Amino acid sequence: MKNSKYWETEKGEIVKFGNSFMRCYDKAGKLQFGFVKTDGTLIVKNTIDRKELLGSKEGADYLLATIQEWREAYERGAYDD
Repeated sequence: MKNSKYWETEKGEIVKFGNSFMRCYDKAGKLQFGFVKTDGTLIVKNTIDRKELLGSKEGADYLLATIQEWREAYERGAYDD
C-alpha cells in the first residue's frame, strides 16, 4: 500500500455514504475520512487521532454537537430540496 501507516495493518471498519467514507482503526485509535473514486478506490483526506481528539478542550464535544445538530435538522426535513 502506497504511503501506508502503521495502523493500516489493522483491518479497519468502513462506512460509505454518498461518495464519501469513514474508516475506523479502533485498536490504533484512528478515524479516517475521505472519498470513494469511481473505481472504488478509497482516498484518505484526513485522519483523526483518538488520543488527540479526546485530549483537546473542544474537539470531541464540538464533533459530537455538530453531528447531533445535523441529525436533528435532517430529521426535521431541513435539508430536503
